[in-house]
Amino acid sequence: MPHYLRHAVAGIRLVAATIVVVCFAYMTIAVLAQVFGRYVFNYSISWTEETARFAQAWVILIGAGITMRKGWHVAVDSLPEKLPINAARTLKVILAAGCIWFLGIVVYGSFALIELGWLFESSPVLSIPMWIIYMCLPLGAIYFGIEIILSVIERWDKPFGVIKSSENEIPDSIE
Repeated sequence: MPHYLRHAVAGIRLVAATIVVVCFAYMTIAVLAQVFGRYVFNYSISWTEETARFAQAWVILIGAGITMRKGWHVAVDSLPEKLPINAARTLKVILAAGCIWFLGIVVYGSFALIELGWLFESSPVLSIPMWIIYMCLPLGAIYFGIEIILSVIERWDKPFGVIKSSENEIPDSIE
């Protein structure tokens, strides 16, 4: 991969990881504040539930691309691993093309939703413009698509299965 593309991909990945970490941290704090307020002060903080749901949508949709990069999506790859390398590569490209096609439909459909959110909708409690929340759909789908394309390129020699590296390993336990 050319040097400038490598830097662009690294930048995109950094932004995606930052969005996920910030939204997940916010979501955790908001839910804890809601639980604390409800059970300690017997008062429900109305905006925490709404904003935690919005943060969760961003975590899930952007996090899907991160999960793709690390090879952590659930997959049944016992049959494809037994295929000859050229057949496995062909299958990987066909599957990736199908995923890209679906993500293209998601991006296309999300623009109508964003337009609706831009013109008419705001969140019930805080009146946040809903187009901001809906932006997670096309951004998440585009990022997921980028990671699918990169997985085809980077895993060309071993199209299926997880490439072992310290970055991709899921720890057995947290010490």
